[in-house]
Amino acid sequence: MPTQKDVQLAVESIGVNSGDILLVHSSYKSLGVMEGGAEAVISGILDVLGPEGTLVFPTFCQKDFGSSYETWHINKPSDTGYLTEYFRTRPGSLRSDQATHSVAACGAKAKYLTETHGHTHKRYGNMGDTPFSADSPWEKMYHENTKIMMLGVKPHYTTFRHYAEYVYVERCLQKIKDPAKREQTQSRLASFTNDEGPWPRVYNIWVFNRLLEQGKVRIAWCRNTPFLCYDSKDFVDLCLYYLENRTQEVFFAHTGPIIASWNEWLKDLDQIVAEQSS
Repeated sequence: MPTQKDVQLAVESIGVNSGDILLVHSSYKSLGVMEGGAEAVISGILDVLGPEGTLVFPTFCQKDFGSSYETWHINKPSDTGYLTEYFRTRPGSLRSDQATHSVAACGAKAKYLTETHGHTHKRYGNMGDTPFSADSPWEKMYHENTKIMMLGVKPHYTTFRHYAEYVYVERCLQKIKDPAKREQTQSRLASFTNDEGPWPRVYNIWVFNRLLEQGKVRIAWCRNTPFLCYDSKDFVDLCLYYLENRTQEVFFAHTGPIIASWNEWLKDLDQIVAEQSS
């Protein structure tokens, strides 16, 4: 039966230090029967982070994703795992006010991370213009080089891939000087209400494997449960590198109509940019 001390030792073994910001994607049931329950897991992590550290969990609401913006309220239960909902309601946790990709945090930088989320500096994207905005916890966590921990779950749950997609699309659109052409080009992209348009969907596992090859993934075991850890900047910067270089393997579906539509969008973007320079 895993204990709080087991969790603490595993977290220390993957390179998490006092004062870090740590984002945890989790499967509580992967631990089996946990001595002390969910509180022991949270406490074991906080023992490592210390009073200057910050613990973050995603608190997404995905069961009615299509109506997220209509049904959202700050106390809407998280459905991305038992630990996320336990942590959200735990005394001292603060939650960001955003319908699709909110996070909850506790610790030294919890208020800073969660106090804005799409309220200003919106950023266009296929899940609305607030989830990965320039004032979002995701932007702040990236710049703070938050560490990502996978507690019993696979790397394809790395939400930071969406942040990378948003930033990359923003960079693409910023290349267009004419506002009308920029708006027209943007209107062709996938949106929250129309997912049929082109969008650069990153293949998380492929990027993770590149990090693994570079020796940038730390792995430890809490009894029979794997704990993986990697830096958010390493992950996002690698996503952006392959997106900027148009490496086809980085896309979730790098063959077929989905990637064909994205490549066609890029081709048209290139033509607009070339005409600007002529």
